[in-house]
Amino acid sequence: MTHALMGAALGLAFGLALILSNAAVGNLLSHGGRSAAVVFVVTLVTTFAIGATLTGIVFMIAEDNEF
Repeated sequence: MTHALMGAALGLAFGLALILSNAAVGNLLSHGGRSAAVVFVVTLVTTFAIGATLTGIVFMIAEDNEF
């Protein structure tokens, strides 16, 4: 659970950094309306959360196999 939350937080931070550093992304989101911004954020958060969760599972399995 903590890995998923960590991934979600990283996804939000990455999305904010991407919007602030790349003017084209911010421009596309401003012209796309509220739904475009929601889809952008949800996609990033979900992708990062799933990746962090799977990585956490792999780490826990590898840690269990060491003994």
